[in-house]
Amino acid sequence: MIIYLTDEEIIEINRLALESQGELEDFHLRRYDDLLFGINFVEKQDTDDYFNLALSYCISLIVLHPFQNGNHRTSLYCAERFLIKNGFSYQGDPNIHLNLQKWRIEYEEKNEMEREFFRITSLENENIRSSEINELLKSQYGSTIREWLEKYYKKN
Repeated sequence: MIIYLTDEEIIEINRLALESQGELEDFHLRRYDDLLFGINFVEKQDTDDYFNLALSYCISLIVLHPFQNGNHRTSLYCAERFLIKNGFSYQGDPNIHLNLQKWRIEYEEKNEMEREFFRITSLENENIRSSEINELLKSQYGSTIREWLEKYYKKN
């Protein structure tokens, strides 16, 4: 049985991510509806592939940007938390984690992903929005994150 993340868990992950960096004053959920959309997006995926579901959390949350700050960290931490809740454990060192975060930010800047994320978030039709996020899951961006998750998370 797949164990999904709740909205409360995701909000707490964002709070902890900000608190750990001394940024708790920036803790604010700006768009609760987008957070719920991301949760529903993951739960509607027609798969029992844990890595695809983890990637779905990661991509949907970064695209939808529901929080004022810490969306990158939160999106990856949610993917990781989902895997841990479902019996996986991290097999890498913390510096490798930081390298992925840096790669994501550089890739997004180089490929103007922020503009693409905003475009997708602005789509009012939920089916089209879901379709666009699914395309990102299959992109080089999504594939690289998935490869990283598969490499460093192993089933217990």
